[in-house]
Amino acid sequence: MALCAVSSVYAYGLEPSDQRSFIASTATNLVNLRSDPLGTLIASAFVSEATVWIWIGFAVVGLFPLVHRFGNLRALLLVFAAQVIGTLVSEGVLAWQISTGAAPGSLRFLDDVGPSYVIASGLIATILYGAEPAIRTARHGHWLFDRIASRWWRLGALIGLSFLAPNLFAGLDRLDVAAVGHLVALVTGAGVGLLLVRLEPRPAEAPADARYGAGCDVERSGRGAASGGS
Repeated sequence: MALCAVSSVYAYGLEPSDQRSFIASTATNLVNLRSDPLGTLIASAFVSEATVWIWIGFAVVGLFPLVHRFGNLRALLLVFAAQVIGTLVSEGVLAWQISTGAAPGSLRFLDDVGPSYVIASGLIATILYGAEPAIRTARHGHWLFDRIASRWWRLGALIGLSFLAPNLFAGLDRLDVAAVGHLVALVTGAGVGLLLVRLEPRPAEAPADARYGAGCDVERSGRGAASGGS
């Protein structure tokens, strides 16, 4: 979101014609995906035509708990998969529509930018899998998640997704690019999240040093209580 804010501030300082050029060069449309697929897929997630501050609240309830639940790399894998698969499927549907004459060829240059695929996948993953990992480690000691139970993060994500839903799925009956992409991003977020949950070690499978450390803590607690009693 910080990168998105920086790019939005940068675009805001440009002349209108330069703003259009900046957005057009980062949009995940058929033309850009053919010439620079990887760069376009990455850059488009950090450029927004809407005010970037709108997305910050949704990022707080969708992406923060996602990172706490799965860790940085796995959370990045989930949202990147949603961005890539959502884009490729939606643009593939558009390419098919153009080839059959159901959509005009000018849509090859469609301005499709923004973090909405990322946010949508984070929200659905938080709703389904919560903010609390199967096994807590040292990295899970963040004060925010110690004070707010996982169910409240899930509720916040549900409210956020419900608020966004009318815009996310507008035009789905016409196979609108954004609507199809949002649907695929949600399905991808749910599916990748389930895979990550299945791959997580269960509490009984905690590393030996973690179990040993927990046992030592209990033993120390017991000794402290015994000392206090004496």
